[in-house]
Amino acid sequence: MGHIVRTPAGTYRANWRDPTGRQRAKTFKTKRAASAYLAEVEAAVNHGIYVNPHAGRVTFAEFSSRWLAGRCVEARTVERTVSLMRTHLLPQWGRWPLSRIDHLAVQEWVTGLSQTLAPATVRKCHGLLLGALKTAVRARYLSVNPAEGIKLPVIRSENSTAAIISRADFFGKLLPAAPLRYRAMFCAAAGAGLRWGECAGLVWAAVDLEKVTLRVVQVAVETPTEVVLRPYPKTRASTRTVPMPAFLVTALQQHRDRNSSDPDDRDLVFGSRLSGPLRRSNFRRRIWLPSLVRAGLLGRVEHLGEHKYRATWPDRTGIEWTAEFTTEREAIAYVAARAKGGLRFHDLRHSYATWLITEGVPVNVVQRVMGHQQASTTLNRYTHAPGDYQDRVRSVFADDSLTTWDESGAELAPEDDADEL
Repeated sequence: MGHIVRTPAGTYRANWRDPTGRQRAKTFKTKRAASAYLAEVEAAVNHGIYVNPHAGRVTFAEFSSRWLAGRCVEARTVERTVSLMRTHLLPQWGRWPLSRIDHLAVQEWVTGLSQTLAPATVRKCHGLLLGALKTAVRARYLSVNPAEGIKLPVIRSENSTAAIISRADFFGKLLPAAPLRYRAMFCAAAGAGLRWGECAGLVWAAVDLEKVTLRVVQVAVETPTEVVLRPYPKTRASTRTVPMPAFLVTALQQHRDRNSSDPDDRDLVFGSRLSGPLRRSNFRRRIWLPSLVRAGLLGRVEHLGEHKYRATWPDRTGIEWTAEFTTEREAIAYVAARAKGGLRFHDLRHSYATWLITEGVPVNVVQRVMGHQQASTTLNRYTHAPGDYQDRVRSVFADDSLTTWDESGAELAPEDDADEL
């Protein structure tokens, strides 16, 4: 039970014990104010919503440091969180005491971020603040979370063409344009639907060329500082066994023979030249984008004559630019570095799912080989209408003709039908 005492200065000190048993006190000018506050404190303690009035003096920077240290998340998530915290949250809230962060201030901050950042980035920043302050509420630093109920910018989807490649273009254009050392990796994404991390983390022990299957059991996870192998994939459903088509089996056999006729089971199938896991950013810049250019799927390079090549590429707005070079290699590298758009490596996985669905493979089977927990993910995100979908729809009715029938089911000639009218 709390009590009030008069101080030598003529003020009134409210005294109480918090839920941990520690003695707390706060001074007021009048006894009435002290009594009212003490009643609120005792009610909060009884209802389990007590908040230490001095805890709110802790700054957001101090609290967020402890909050980040206590989280148990993946290395990649840590890197992303620290980057957002350092760039967008600490400059705004770092010196603010937790008790001073109010709903209007958070809304103004979000609105300000929306003027310069993409809606998705603004939502990530707000989500980080929301999570930190939610923990502050649970730790009794705050009574309510001021970041709740904030109006966020809407993420509007763009009307873009389906990010898939036809099998004819994959085998006829993209695969021949890929460097010999990496063709098997292209085939693994297009022939088994592997994600990038699953390709980069694949070991020979998980590949069975006799049973023509491969198992997804670990992935490579890339952070700004390193690439680490994680001994479990993205989700529980992602741990799976995938049947390999003939072209993938052949590609892996040739890839193994070129590099080592008898590789160790622990060796990476698609390792770097130093036998470590590949870095995605380097692969995209040095292998993937130049392959798209050589295949004619991203910009184009024309041979104008001896030691003369013209490079053409689109910018973000769709405007085409040109430049001339003395070697084809320089022209391809220039287009790869500046052209916008184009197929992503992950789009081979999209294409794989679309090819299977188009050929009549049941959705639940596609879901299993893709490693999805929900069939809706397979249908909504990873399957797209093929480029010839209009012809496919028409072909369903190609053998049908317009006829009319009488009530008994006998076919009527067109002129007889007219007489009935």
